[in-house]
Amino acid sequence: MSTVIVAVFPNSAVRPPDIAHAAHRCGHTPVYVTLTGALSAQERAEYEAFGPVLESSEHDVAPVAAELRRYEAAGVTTFSEGLLRFTAELAHALDMPYHDRETAARLTDKRAQRQRLAECGVDTVRSVAVSSREEAISLLASRPGPAVVKPVRGQSSIDTHFVRDAADFPADLTPTPERPFVVEEFLRGRDEGDFGDYVSVESLVVLGRVHTIGITGKFPLMPPFREHGGFVPSHLGADEGERVAKLAADAALALGIRRGLVHTEIKLTPEGPRIIEVNGRLGGFVADMYQRATGLDLHELGILTACGLPVELPRPTVNTVEFQYFGLSPLPGGVLRGIDGVEVMLKVPGVVGRLQRLNVGDELPAQSTSFFMDVLRGTAPDHASMLDTIDRSLAHLRLTFEEPDGRTSVWQARRGAMARIG
Repeated sequence: MSTVIVAVFPNSAVRPPDIAHAAHRCGHTPVYVTLTGALSAQERAEYEAFGPVLESSEHDVAPVAAELRRYEAAGVTTFSEGLLRFTAELAHALDMPYHDRETAARLTDKRAQRQRLAECGVDTVRSVAVSSREEAISLLASRPGPAVVKPVRGQSSIDTHFVRDAADFPADLTPTPERPFVVEEFLRGRDEGDFGDYVSVESLVVLGRVHTIGITGKFPLMPPFREHGGFVPSHLGADEGERVAKLAADAALALGIRRGLVHTEIKLTPEGPRIIEVNGRLGGFVADMYQRATGLDLHELGILTACGLPVELPRPTVNTVEFQYFGLSPLPGGVLRGIDGVEVMLKVPGVVGRLQRLNVGDELPAQSTSFFMDVLRGTAPDHASMLDTIDRSLAHLRLTFEEPDGRTSVWQARRGAMARIG
């Protein structure tokens, strides 16, 4: 059996069994590549249960490429945002297809991505890179309206801020030449009621042709930009869905993507859909929803494409709404001390499972923008029933925290944000 090389990152949403099982269905065994020292001993053992694990310097892939040649791999890929450039370098060293260096740079450099989309006439959003606090504040003072400030290179909304004006620039945020930020025009979304004012488009590019797998609806963000999960299909009508899918396809081609999975976030504004950002990988945690909704295995599609194997994408008939709801921590730090009501919530009709990501005794991260404690998985006949299922199941869930100052507090889970009840 031939192999497929997969670059892996700690605590990825795509777990070792997901990759291994998808690879086997494609007729391959996985060979994992990780950055030196990145994986804990426990996580490395998880990967080694399914295939060899090789370590590499991020900046010199030649040694690991030499070692990989003996595996006679059919393809190379990654499901991790932080390893796109590394994987491009690895593919280049192995003379294997993947995003070229320019495309990988556009997918991981938010300023370069905005420039390219504007040059190609796909979408124009004001975006300026800054490398100091003074530069950022001066720019904000010279332009009207709120802005979004985020790292030029970053993921999962880490260090992403909504800034109303120059005086609102975060006191602890310091762009540097080594870690520049972008100051971008804030795209005002339209009121979508119980749903988020943005969606994501999941696509597969095969030999330069973009296939839309689906449009993922979202729940309203918790400030500043914390995601509560998503659902398939989205709540958009057919005509708007087509416009959104076309915008995502145009963006992928403009950035030079020739193959692979693409996750494009799109804002729903009163003037029409606008690009938030394009990511050259599978959207986090969406594979489970699409498997349930369409029967498609997105991990398998990604590996098939990486290995140049034939891909069939039938137009699936989706008769239910499949969803994932993320439980966001209500506190900036502390320790989870208790979880009550899980057994009862799992019995609510429509709930198909729950993934606990933070266990009793675990600490909450102080910077929790992208962190969520659990994932509620479910199915419903329509969008209104989906919301009802979420509400009924969350009503049973209570969490106890030890706060950073030592006090204990009890919180009731609910859609939107937790409520402190004790």
